[in-house]
Amino acid sequence: MNRLSTLSAGIALGATLALLSMLCALTFALWPDATLDFAGAFTHGLDLGTIKSATPISPGRALYGIVGLGVVGLVTGVVYASIYNVV
Repeated sequence: MNRLSTLSAGIALGATLALLSMLCALTFALWPDATLDFAGAFTHGLDLGTIKSATPISPGRALYGIVGLGVVGLVTGVVYASIYNVV
């Protein structure tokens, strides 16, 4: 069985999640109602309009989310690859 590089798996997942978060923030900034409608489809029709913020998202807050999700992805990828290599 091939071993996974723990750091490579972590970086790959972290970068992927950061990119997805960046695209999500961009689409929400451009089309907030359509983005909430689309996200509602993933939650089987749950009305997400009630949690929509009245103020637009700031670039700093978007960056905070992008970096945070990237770190979560990095840690998750490292843990996943470590477990994969043991099993």
